[in-house]
Amino acid sequence: MPGYKGHLAGGLFAYFVLMSVSLLYFRPTLFTAIEWSFFALAGSLFPDVDTKSKGQKYFYRLIAVLLIFLAVRAQWRELATVSLIATLPLLVSHRGLFHRLWFIILFPAAIAFGISLYFPNCEHMIKYDYLFFVAGAISHLWLDLGLKRMLRIY
Repeated sequence: MPGYKGHLAGGLFAYFVLMSVSLLYFRPTLFTAIEWSFFALAGSLFPDVDTKSKGQKYFYRLIAVLLIFLAVRAQWRELATVSLIATLPLLVSHRGLFHRLWFIILFPAAIAFGISLYFPNCEHMIKYDYLFFVAGAISHLWLDLGLKRMLRIY
């Protein structure tokens, strides 16, 4: 059970593995490579948003900025949706829902799909960001639980 630095190292490892595969198909710009590393590192901290952690601290800071942005733009439906999503980590136990492989894959997919609806021109970019985020999150599960427990269904 590594701390946040160990999880960041795992996320960095996942980033380099996925980056080496993606380099076989195309050459991303430096900005894109940095963007993908951010998503892999964010994903590596994500499963711990359900407990007091660095991941939770960064998650709620990002949510606060997003809520202010949505309020300034008077996007009340989106603000309500983000608010509801932000309460989810407070309602579950640690190593529960956020440490399930199916959740780590499906929850960010739903978020990515929702964002794609608002920004259809960025759909391709959002898919890659999603892949790097999930790779980082899976590295977290692997470090915490090991492969056998990570793959359990329930």
